[in-house]
Amino acid sequence: MHIYYAVMIAVVVGAAVGAGAVTALNAQSTPKAYIVTEVDVTGNMDVFLKDYAAHVQATVDPFGGRYLVRGGRNVGIEGDPPKGRIVISAFDSFEKAQAWRDSPEYKKILTVREREAKSRMYIVEGLPGV
Repeated sequence: MHIYYAVMIAVVVGAAVGAGAVTALNAQSTPKAYIVTEVDVTGNMDVFLKDYAAHVQATVDPFGGRYLVRGGRNVGIEGDPPKGRIVISAFDSFEKAQAWRDSPEYKKILTVREREAKSRMYIVEGLPGV
């Protein structure tokens, strides 16, 4: 009888561990998404910094976004060189990246960026598990 209970406990524990591993593997296979933005401030830099840049982080946080690149040095090595600042944000999924971009919180400050800068923004889906 004791062996029967030991085998049953081992089966239950093994199933639980296996289910946890499958869940972890599925989470790893969901590709991350990256928003790449090129920003060339053509208007008032002080207004851009005060009314857009100072507030954008608060709009990204609720969607689990984080910055990988936010300005810094860059150099063009093929094609037209980038103009201004490069910003790369990472999100856990393509849908979360789109949800941030379409959120009312972001749209409140987007008009400032559109008025004070010329920019190009796009979402790129990453490789699964990376």
